[in-house]
Amino acid sequence: MNQRDERERPEETVITATDVLGTGFRADSGTRLPHERVLAEAEAALPVVVQALYADRLRVNGIVEEDGRRFFSLSDDNARTLTVRLESASLPERTVARSFVNTASDNHVVQLSDRIAPEQIGRALSHEVNELLSVRDRAERAEAPAAADMLGRGAALPERPRLSDEDLGRVGELNYLAERMNDGALSAAQRLEARGELSQLIDHTGLRVGAPADDAAARTLEQYAVAIRTDTVGRHLTTDARRALRELGRPIDQLAPADAQVLQEHRARVAEGRANSAPLGSAPAFPLPGLGPDGTPIPREQLGAARDEAARQRTDTGLRTLEELRAEAATLPEGRYPQREVMIGGGAALAGRDPDVLLVDSRGRWHVDPIKGIVQSADQVRHLREVGWDPYQFGDPKDRVSLAALQLWEDTAAARGPLVDGRASLNLADDGRLLAEISPADGSPPVTVEVVGTPLVATGVPPEVIPGVNRQVPTMDEAARAIGDHLGTVATPEALQARDRLAALPEGPGRAAAALDILAEPAVADALRAAGDDSVAVRARETVEATAKWEQATAEAPGRVLLGDEVGDGAYDPTVADNWVIAGIGGGAIANTEIILEGNPNARVTMVGTAAPWVLHNDSQYLAMRRQYDAELGGNGRLVTVPNQRLGAVETVRTPDGGVRLKARDVEGDAYVACLGRVARLPQAADTLDAWARRQGGQVKGELLFDKSEQYLGYRLHFQAGDRQHTVDVTGAASRMLPGNVFSEKDMARLAVVDRRTAPPESGNVAAGFMATALQGSHLAKHRAEQSGNAPAARTGTTPPAAGTGSNPVAGAGTNPVAGAARLQS
Repeated sequence: MNQRDERERPEETVITATDVLGTGFRADSGTRLPHERVLAEAEAALPVVVQALYADRLRVNGIVEEDGRRFFSLSDDNARTLTVRLESASLPERTVARSFVNTASDNHVVQLSDRIAPEQIGRALSHEVNELLSVRDRAERAEAPAAADMLGRGAALPERPRLSDEDLGRVGELNYLAERMNDGALSAAQRLEARGELSQLIDHTGLRVGAPADDAAARTLEQYAVAIRTDTVGRHLTTDARRALRELGRPIDQLAPADAQVLQEHRARVAEGRANSAPLGSAPAFPLPGLGPDGTPIPREQLGAARDEAARQRTDTGLRTLEELRAEAATLPEGRYPQREVMIGGGAALAGRDPDVLLVDSRGRWHVDPIKGIVQSADQVRHLREVGWDPYQFGDPKDRVSLAALQLWEDTAAARGPLVDGRASLNLADDGRLLAEISPADGSPPVTVEVVGTPLVATGVPPEVIPGVNRQVPTMDEAARAIGDHLGTVATPEALQARDRLAALPEGPGRAAAALDILAEPAVADALRAAGDDSVAVRARETVEATAKWEQATAEAPGRVLLGDEVGDGAYDPTVADNWVIAGIGGGAIANTEIILEGNPNARVTMVGTAAPWVLHNDSQYLAMRRQYDAELGGNGRLVTVPNQRLGAVETVRTPDGGVRLKARDVEGDAYVACLGRVARLPQAADTLDAWARRQGGQVKGELLFDKSEQYLGYRLHFQAGDRQHTVDVTGAASRMLPGNVFSEKDMARLAVVDRRTAPPESGNVAAGFMATALQGSHLAKHRAEQSGNAPAARTGTTPPAAGTGSNPVAGAGTNPVAGAARLQS
């Protein structure tokens, strides 16, 4: 394998590929290269790696550019086509590279650390390609991955030895280094360097005895383990790698002097790295979700019972917490409340659940959604294993992960500490203390706690918009304020009177129609026309008109005019109609279509909208559902898709018999579901703080929050008025939509890039989805644990850290029991 490289080799430090101490292969070389440079090196290296190591299994057909994407087209040994897109990204601490392997679409993404040393790109690709092939092979056999990695010094050996995907990635590295060690086209120094790296990797993977010669018992035990590992990896090694392993895999006292010195220095670096690293935090002894009391995995057939038991324990914990809060409140003076750290909302963010924090969560989303499973398969969310949630435990690799599994995971995590099933909003006491006002889900009286520290909000995405509203002024409240502000500047008696009448309109159905009556009065209409066609007031009127049409339609066709969230929450009757129109062709529209078609066997659905985004073509729901129901793809005809349509407000149509049908463009139906997306806004839990700051003439500022390896943790809000300030952290799906009245376009542009790398569309995931949110929650938990231990603080804002600044790459996962479940080999 001829990959000449005469560059100076960087200094030795700690590294990852899923982490090895004391070698030259590392995630952070000390310099951040331009993305274009990393990609150019990677695009040059991938064909060389494939040809040298995987020619019997893969063929590179070339680079394709299509719809703004640049990717490799490859063919496997069964003549099936797959694609691999390469990109560089800021990866989690100690990660050299990672792959999103999609066994549904066979579109894959390999990400390389943007701080990787260029000369290590080939080795990283050798790892990722073999791991990718391993995942594909397993999926074809409907086989879950090995429960743990075998290739690691001290790693437990299973009763039936089997290599994990990560192990096979390491095998790819062994083969790569053996090839370079014997590549006559390389310089002697480069071959010697490869030999040293190979010897170090042999040591790391437990393929060499490490016990000293004078400890016969320990050496005998290790020889047994080494023999098993060697036998297991043997058939996956190239001829050169097997030969090298025989030569270099001997104990240090049996190596040639030069090889022994390299190994001795390597072991010294490992020992130094361990001694100088921050120790792992001590995690409470909570079992991971999916394990029984004896620590063994729960069988698939017992998932339902396990989920129900976890739900019961969560309910019991919630009731006990309410009793404790009320009992403590009864002992306090009037105006004083129990003091607690607080997390509002949960979902997948519970992967980072702090057991010492009071959780207030309504058990929404995946606990109420009628869908059969999330839209990703186990393979598509395989990185969930890094937070201790195993998507393969209750389904096959290509199966969509069931909601019962998600409920089990979330309820187990929720019950690890004090919790209240319900909702909470942040408010202020008269003296400025920050309070959380909790409304329990059981309907019992509210409870108030005084918030200690910065509350964490993870309440999910904002509500869907009503069709036809102006997205710059998307709600009736915002529209009424905008029009009122404009009328106030006009300042005529008629305008001021109209402003006051608008403000006095009661909430609820009929408000928009009453507002239109006021706006239709000649003096008011003249004032709005004078504002200009592009004014905020005119855009606000669009929202009022669309809202009035929506309210009219819901009144004339009760139960048949719905927002997608109502379907997703199960708050509808699928049998109310057989002919459904769904406005939109995005992820929400697809999910709700499946729910309706499965909930009503007589239903027929027409989806109307622009076009399905690329990510949907890669998940495990969209194409499978269309193949089942859409005649264009061979389905039974119960689904019709009408693309390339821009939609406005809902329309009603009177039938000859006096009935009401609903209309989206030229498509009519007896029921209508709006799935037209969402508009970013602050979480509702912070609405009172927002109103307080603005009413007092203060301001609301926001900043993006990253950890020391530049993983996005969410955003921080600063509510300021006079000499008072309160902060709130927002994470999870809510943090992926930045409110335009708080964040700049620069912030939004940066987050868009981060999101695309967090969840590449080829993966079938989105940044606001389950896997990305769970990983973000784990990163946030680790970061907060490190902060509490005087570790480096998170970075905020939009400026990347200076090259070479950084982190202790051996730092542990803090005290959070789930955050510490990530793979950390040494």
